[in-house]
Amino acid sequence: MLAHNLSRELQMTAQPRAERCAPKRPALWDFETLDHMRSRLLQRAGRFTSPKGTLTLTMSANQNAQHDIRHYLEQFQQTA
Repeated sequence: MLAHNLSRELQMTAQPRAERCAPKRPALWDFETLDHMRSRLLQRAGRFTSPKGTLTLTMSANQNAQHDIRHYLEQFQQTA
């Protein structure tokens, strides 16, 4: 339950509200499933390296994953 709530809060923080007016009252955000977020953001091949003595997570140069991770990090920095 905690993972579900955190993923929803992450998505609500990072995306603007959708402006909708409909009789069935759809959600104000287009949510992704937790499985989809996990496969896109977390289940990525990577390795910890230590260049110049600083521990760094090194991942493949996938532009879509890089964009998504940077987007979420920027949103968290703005709200913090």
